[in-house]
Amino acid sequence: MSDLPRYEKLPLFSPHRKTFTCVYQDQHVPPIDPQAELWFQQALALDDPNIDYDKRNYAKIYQLYTQAAERDHWKAMLNLASLILSEYPGVPQHDPEIAIRWVEKAMQLGVPDAYDMMGTYHQNGLIKGGDATSAYAFFQRAADMGSPSAMTFLGEKLDAAYDDSDEAFWGNLPIATQMLECALAQGYGDAAEELGFVYARARTADAKRRALAVLQEGVKLGSAKCASTLSIEFGGFNLTNGRNLPGSIDKARADRYRVVKGALEHYQGRLKLSNLDEVLPLPPASLPRWDGNAKTLIDAAKPVSPPAK
Repeated sequence: MSDLPRYEKLPLFSPHRKTFTCVYQDQHVPPIDPQAELWFQQALALDDPNIDYDKRNYAKIYQLYTQAAERDHWKAMLNLASLILSEYPGVPQHDPEIAIRWVEKAMQLGVPDAYDMMGTYHQNGLIKGGDATSAYAFFQRAADMGSPSAMTFLGEKLDAAYDDSDEAFWGNLPIATQMLECALAQGYGDAAEELGFVYARARTADAKRRALAVLQEGVKLGSAKCASTLSIEFGGFNLTNGRNLPGSIDKARADRYRVVKGALEHYQGRLKLSNLDEVLPLPPASLPRWDGNAKTLIDAAKPVSPPAK
């Protein structure tokens, strides 16, 4: 049993490490087989957020993910593992052991996010003998390999002003900042939420502008968390104590970010809004006209698609 990837012997988590090297996940993952990618995209299309869960063809989605995973499509492996552990109707397999084995296979292919997922399995008690100590060792390994989700998780844990191991946070702001910046540089939008709070700590006008800019970038990358934060900030949160980022209430912007948040939550990270500045720019730019329709706002913020052939 000890030879299984789930029990890989890893260095213990070091919250006070002095160095961190930013590595991109794409540098580690195996190449994607074209046929496997086609099956993967077909599975994603069937797993449409606009279709009610009980009406999605999860048996077919499972089949397509399995076909892609059998050709070493690492994203399909991890999605398949999550599907097996879900309670969605129609999924033909709900055996946790099968899910763990798919994650182990991705680990053997050197996939950083697979190490991150295995850390979650240890943390949640899915692995026999797993605990917080073993979980954080996997998270650390995943972050060092290039997993943006692991970097974001550890960055949030390490950016405290002091240590409190009982509450699982530590004061190592330089390393936390590097991890969060590396995750964001890979297009992981949720990293921008915590990074915005890090940038804003100086409470200067420049620091607040920088925080707003990084939160805006997170929204463009699909982060509902960043959209929620911006809605709250423009709504006037912390205005009286001087910690509010924009420095004044802007209800029109708050309302638009609230609409954007709803759309991003609905699409669960699969919606990118690269043209957000055209419909919802940060101040001092003026807000363009909007008819109040959510679809109009979201469609205008989406990237421009080439005309269909």
